Amino acid sequence: MTEIRQLKVKDIQPVRDLEIDCIKEYFAATIENKWEDLPQEWKDNLGASSKNHFKAYLDSGVSFVALEDGEVVGFIFAQILHHICDEDNLLWIENMGVHPYFRRNEIGFMLLRECVRKGRELGCTVAHSMIQEDNAPSILLHKKLGFFMDRREVALMDLRDPKLKL
Repeated sequence: MTEIRQLKVKDIQPVRDLEIDCIKEYFAATIENKWEDLPQEWKDNLGASSKNHFKAYLDSGVSFVALEDGEVVGFIFAQILHHICDEDNLLWIENMGVHPYFRRNEIGFMLLRECVRKGRELGCTVAHSMIQEDNAPSILLHKKLGFFMDRREVALMDLRDPKLKL
């Protein structure tokens, strides 16, 4: 049974490993450069789980992990931005990923839903998520939860909508 819980300090290494695996998978499909050929400093700073970024997501209260038998199999990194795009509190969803073995089992949906629920509970009025325009599963996932797609690379959700069912 999948457990969804807030991101904790102890998650840094398993989440980092999973996020890097997801980034490598994306690079292999879309970018000509090989992972091994990229500068180490660049790779070290890549992703929301990097040393320079992890604490902001840890402290945000809206970043979560998915666990199967106590092991991290998914993550979502988000934070609340204040006074952005005419919104006092905007839920900014930076990155999410699920281990390939566990995909298509609603884990991404559960992570995204919990992130949006918590953001709404904390006073966010809009959720904003960047999506790669060629990532059909992510586009479908966001639409399933009720996001509006703007130009296919931005998904928006009005958290003030009284009909919203989370």
